[in-house]
Amino acid sequence: MTYASARETYEISKSNRGLCFWGQISEVVSPTQFKCSNLAVFGDGFFYDYDIFVVKKMDGTITPPKSESQRVTAYTSIGGLFTHAAFTAGLSVGDELALLMFFPLDSMSATIDDLKTLADMNQGLVYYGAVTDVPGANQFTIADLAGLGAGKFGSVISEYAYQAFVLRDAGGASAAPQGESQPITGYSTGTGNFAAGAFSVPVAIGDEILIIHPLLLGIIKLRGEPGTNGNLVGNWNAAETTVCTIGAPNTRYKVHNLTIGIGALAGHITIRLYTDVNGSEQCIFPLPDTTVFTVADDQTAIPVIDTTFGIKNALRVTVQSDNPADDGAIVEYDYLLEAM
Repeated sequence: MTYASARETYEISKSNRGLCFWGQISEVVSPTQFKCSNLAVFGDGFFYDYDIFVVKKMDGTITPPKSESQRVTAYTSIGGLFTHAAFTAGLSVGDELALLMFFPLDSMSATIDDLKTLADMNQGLVYYGAVTDVPGANQFTIADLAGLGAGKFGSVISEYAYQAFVLRDAGGASAAPQGESQPITGYSTGTGNFAAGAFSVPVAIGDEILIIHPLLLGIIKLRGEPGTNGNLVGNWNAAETTVCTIGAPNTRYKVHNLTIGIGALAGHITIRLYTDVNGSEQCIFPLPDTTVFTVADDQTAIPVIDTTFGIKNALRVTVQSDNPADDGAIVEYDYLLEAM
């Protein structure tokens, strides 16, 4: 791999408007400071409040601090000196980093005028427009985005397509599909007509849309998704019962945690996980030597997944009890996902 010079890095930064920079550690000063000489061309304080994401370790291993992030608390241009909170393990000379500036696409804290300005600055990464026509199902037209070139936004592989993010519902009540996104599957440069996946509610004339580059979307997703939790009343003894389903078919996620609360149950409890394997749903947990759980012998909340586990299809979670008294009781769940 040929790494960019300081001047090349500066030129790249102008094209992406400061959203993401690549850096390679040239010196580790302390557990909370390092230098990236290839980023020494920017002024003092330039990287303040950026996130440092460890992309690759020098030794090629995937142990910490690989994929960890910390916020930049100070930056000095002389030598490219960064200050930050300590990672769980030390950085090393040669480690590769991404310096990421996140803007609030998923937050309404920024005004629409701010986001319009941001979109104008980042043509190619983000486009802004208001819907001017809805010519058919799963279609919308943004006249201001006509003329950008045939095939500009669509892709036959949805994860590599631009995404249409509904920034604001025209009704002004934050109603669906505001906050939803779908991959773009087609674009007509002559009319500015887009085809996309189905929103929960069709977009309408006046809805405000952000068209987001897939690479930028991937950076945004590094922050993960909000945790999901809930509970379910079920007849756990009468039949094995689904508590929750995590993820979706043909969609990649990292599951960082799954905890099942059995504190309201009295019997011997079996927790099972199912997912699609080569076209058919199969049980992947418990393993043959895994015992059942009881509140008397175990904690009331069971960390079924307590390390990162990758999935590319839905993961169905079930609970079963051998005690009739558990019918009608509550089982709780809590899980944390990161999109891949």
